[in-house]
Amino acid sequence: MITTTLRIDEETYNKLIQLATNEERSINSQIIYILKKYIENNFEKNKEKETI
Repeated sequence: MITTTLRIDEETYNKLIQLATNEERSINSQIIYILKKYIENNFEKNKEKETI
């Protein structure tokens, strides 16, 4: 795993804290979860466009 720094505005950060707390994840785990889901969903959409 790669360690990186991410700059997030305060409003987004606070919303991430709420989401992470509700889903019993750390903020870091929540960000990784969101990014993976986004990539997964968009990767599939791009594959569909390529086959059309």
